[in-house]
Amino acid sequence: MPAYWLTVEPDALTWELDETAQSGEALAARLGVSRVAVHKRIARMRALGYPVLSSARGYRWREGAPAPRPLARRYRGPLLERVYYLAEVGSTQDALRAMAEAGAPEGRLVVAEAQTAGRGRRGRSWLSPKGGLYFSLLLRPQLPLAALPRVSLAAGAALARAAGAGGLKWPNDLLAPDGRKLAGILMEADLRGEEVRYLVLGVGLNLDPPPVMEGAGLADYAPTSRAEVLARFLTEFEPLYARVDDAEAVLAAWRAHDLTLGRAVRVNAPGGVVEGTAEALEPDGTLVVRTRQGRRARVGAGDVEWIGGWS
Repeated sequence: MPAYWLTVEPDALTWELDETAQSGEALAARLGVSRVAVHKRIARMRALGYPVLSSARGYRWREGAPAPRPLARRYRGPLLERVYYLAEVGSTQDALRAMAEAGAPEGRLVVAEAQTAGRGRRGRSWLSPKGGLYFSLLLRPQLPLAALPRVSLAAGAALARAAGAGGLKWPNDLLAPDGRKLAGILMEADLRGEEVRYLVLGVGLNLDPPPVMEGAGLADYAPTSRAEVLARFLTEFEPLYARVDDAEAVLAAWRAHDLTLGRAVRVNAPGGVVEGTAEALEPDGTLVVRTRQGRRARVGAGDVEWIGGWS
């Protein structure tokens, strides 16, 4: 394992604990260890930052923790092969990429309570304090390269549905009703020529407002738990991912939550700045902008700003 796993690799208890309290004796019997060993492991997990609670009835996860058993109970579909629930990691993307290189199958999920080196699109850092939802999902699709952007668009539509608040700014930022950022999606592909070896799909969602003015928290708009949001994301993403070769189905799902088309925008693209009205979204995920000179500019990647502000 990479060095940064050494203090955060999940204990076997992360797969045994649930939201209902279980006695130390019962846990010890299932793990084949002593009650004292269970007590020591619980203490270590707490020290690492896992949300473990204890009472006279035993040990349990704090309600809504995005841990393996709570997730498996809420979502039973094929996109959940196994959950690795970490207290802290550099990046869920990097941890999952290491698993992918070791042959992990589609549906492997890495969730972290906190990230010390979370990142967003174009190499930007993503602030990842405890209390947010940070996860990466491994996909191994059989798709042509031109269809890959639709996987990201499908994920954006699924996240908007799962959150139940806000809308999408192209390509895949989830914004609160007041325009502040709630979540971001990062898709990284491993390619061999024209072959897609795997995709690592990462999501960072603020549940509480982060300690920066431009960020928003989902709890202010749609109170829920991290386990519920993650399970709903998987539920919503599964059918869209299965139909990702159907461009119109994916685009229609994305447009249902669109906040970009029809707006005056400034797109900071790799090839330069494009200003105009966001006019359309093409099957390959390209944004079409009608410039003030009447030219239709196709932008494949970039960051959108609203001209004239949010309102």
